[in-house]
Amino acid sequence: MSTTPAARPLWRRSAVVAPVLGALLLGGMAASTTFVGAGDAVVAADTAVEFADLNYEDVIVPSLTDRAVPVAELVTQILADPDATGEELGRREGEGKPYSYPVSATGTVVEGLFGEVGLQVEGMPEGIDVGVAIPPLGSSTALRDAGAELTFGDFVNQTEYQNVAIELNKLAAADVYGDLDLTTMIGSEISVVGGTTWVSKTGGEVTHVTIVPVSIEVGS
Repeated sequence: MSTTPAARPLWRRSAVVAPVLGALLLGGMAASTTFVGAGDAVVAADTAVEFADLNYEDVIVPSLTDRAVPVAELVTQILADPDATGEELGRREGEGKPYSYPVSATGTVVEGLFGEVGLQVEGMPEGIDVGVAIPPLGSSTALRDAGAELTFGDFVNQTEYQNVAIELNKLAAADVYGDLDLTTMIGSEISVVGGTTWVSKTGGEVTHVTIVPVSIEVGS
């Protein structure tokens, strides 16, 4: 969390910092008031909804877009050296947690798993396929974790930390899929930018990469 005066949210300013910190230490405010802190690049907010509204378009989307790595290249690097790739290109909420990455992909839309469409991407390592999440985007933390330098310690509790991910996903779904239905576009070529978390849903080796999109362009 930034300690520079310009980046402080209202509740960290000197006029109110002492009573707020005192109340937090006593546990009196945590149950009734929600505060979301800010890192150097993000705008502070009082709720998860406000945080998402203030930061999705101006912080999260540009961060993912500017740092996106082509998915085939990213996966190849992860397989070769997961720790080094995570430290160089990824972000995660804490030690022992999976890394999330900014990612891009261009490919052909195919039938996919529940909650997504498949994407045939050239150059993918053998045994690993790609999907693009479709609404509702649910509770994936890929956009939150890959798109900003945030940790659990920036939030008053785990619920608000998770809610930020959910609210960002809601905005992404509305922004990307307002007039787009990928389930009707089997065989079309698309280009996607978004976030992905390198984790297996079954607990074994990762064989599938799901991209939560912040932008989709349809080929001609």
